[in-house]
Amino acid sequence: MGRESELARLIELLCRFTRKNPVLVGEPGVGKRTIVGGLARRIADGNVPPSLAEKSVLALDLPPLRVLDGSWRDRLDRALVAAAAEGKIFFLDRMHERPGAIPPAATLDATELLERAVVAGRLQVIATSSPRTFARFEAEEHWLAEYFEPIAVAPADEESAARVLEAIKESYETFHNVSYAGDAVAHAVFWAGKYLKKRSLPGSAVDVLDEAGAAAQLERSSLPREVVEVQQRIRMIAKRIEACVANHQFEKARFYSDEERKERDHLRGLREKYNLDRPGNPTAEVRREDIERAARKLVGNPDSAGSVS
Repeated sequence: MGRESELARLIELLCRFTRKNPVLVGEPGVGKRTIVGGLARRIADGNVPPSLAEKSVLALDLPPLRVLDGSWRDRLDRALVAAAAEGKIFFLDRMHERPGAIPPAATLDATELLERAVVAGRLQVIATSSPRTFARFEAEEHWLAEYFEPIAVAPADEESAARVLEAIKESYETFHNVSYAGDAVAHAVFWAGKYLKKRSLPGSAVDVLDEAGAAAQLERSSLPREVVEVQQRIRMIAKRIEACVANHQFEKARFYSDEERKERDHLRGLREKYNLDRPGNPTAEVRREDIERAARKLVGNPDSAGSVS
């Protein structure tokens, strides 16, 4: 998968008795969520210590909630603790986010909702954060810094990024109904490094692979038009979510996340309708020139692709 050392440290912390809540600390695009996905696959494969063998990872996607009476919060506490007792490890992505559209004083965000149960040791949580924000938590002696153990996730080198892309390539082939040429991953990493210098590997290379798959599918595939239109909408919504997060418009980002889930459910239904998920049935191949063209497009320079020796 790549990121083996970070994944091993994540598993090690989850097996501890104290300070057993890891937080993956790194800049956007370094692959923090990929590491959590690797953990989920390890658990599914049974390739974890016995103390984690019966666990599962549950993404906790709670919007900022208006403060209600104490009995309501108690009920939520009990529900979370009950899920933890059934083996759920909660995954809280971007725990440093704060509510945007609603005044913070009038809301509880996800970290505040978790505080009592985490401090009492009744919940186990994996979180992600940015280096700057986690350093602020530590400087302020925030409870998050006391109960979460950081794992530094630096930008990947090209070799590690390529391993990450190889691990996830099949998922993108299935989504776009394409096949990637044998050198597609190497070229995605190369062109991401050349054109997307302000973004981190492996996330920038994943974007290139995704963009190239979508473009090749539209140019050369025979997919039903309604399938193509739904996939276009999903990609457009994903870009809007990214823009909202970058602008700290988290309420709007969560709205678009709900829309994305609906469109993905719609897409699954269409793929079943048209029997598109048969193995070995890609409708287009993603070639090296598609990869470079995608990288150029992501930086606003969609010129014709050149060649790579």
